Amino acid sequence: MEKQILMEDQIRRNKHLTVLICTFMALLLLSVIFAVGYILVGSWLIGLIFGIPIVIVYISITYSFSIQTVLSAAKARPANPNVREEKLFIYKVEEMAISAGLPTPKAYVQDSEYINAFATGKRPEDSIICITTGALRKLKPDELEGVISHEMSHIANHDILISTVTIAVVGTISLLAEILFYSMFWGGAGRGGRRGEGNAILIAIAILLVILAPIFSRLVYLMISRKREYLADANGAYLTRNPEGLAKALERIKEDHPTTKPKGSRTVAPLYIANPFRRQTVESIWSTHPPIDERIRRLRSM
Repeated sequence: MEKQILMEDQIRRNKHLTVLICTFMALLLLSVIFAVGYILVGSWLIGLIFGIPIVIVYISITYSFSIQTVLSAAKARPANPNVREEKLFIYKVEEMAISAGLPTPKAYVQDSEYINAFATGKRPEDSIICITTGALRKLKPDELEGVISHEMSHIANHDILISTVTIAVVGTISLLAEILFYSMFWGGAGRGGRRGEGNAILIAIAILLVILAPIFSRLVYLMISRKREYLADANGAYLTRNPEGLAKALERIKEDHPTTKPKGSRTVAPLYIANPFRRQTVESIWSTHPPIDERIRRLRSM
């Protein structure tokens, strides 16, 4: 009972932190819109009037097609029930969904020798769990169950929605920064700075904000990813009542070194249970995941 209460407290704190981070991201995006508007046309108000509708449309489109975009970037396909390993995967997803009290996610497979998996979607009703063929062949049943429970926890904790929205906002901030830089390169920016030294200072501040905003937004996104991996590990172990299964799966991921290159795009790397493009062994502000050794240690201390 104490473990369950502790887990609920962690989830509650995580949700509060999510609200704070999303608020920060929204304010950062709004600041970038102001800055771009002032630099390009010399008016915060005009930038706001024209910038916000464009950003809303862009984020809406990104959000609407987010699932298809992720699956396409990962080169994932629906699991084939006529293949024994993939049929077992489908059954395990259904089993974990019942255990978590969630709708059954769609099962997808990525043809890759690496041991890995990820979850995506906008809500539990349209969620997807994708696993690699390498994981299906190399993991034992309890290890496979641990990986699936980890991804199911991301769905239960609404991480998939936060990741989708955050990716859209980070992408929007980066896009606005690129638009400004191209405009400045072609001499289209800085009109507002020709009216005095005060405006020149404001333009310098605005440019600095636009330069730093993509870095700040990326760091916030990475911080979200790392914290949620720890929570999904713990919650996944709670679902299976077997922390050792996931711990052994992470050990196999750490020791797995296929000769082929990882499939898919680096843009979806933060979604995986472990970054397929870089195995993290030490803590770094630029890492998409916490160190595997620390994750294993925490699981085995439960």
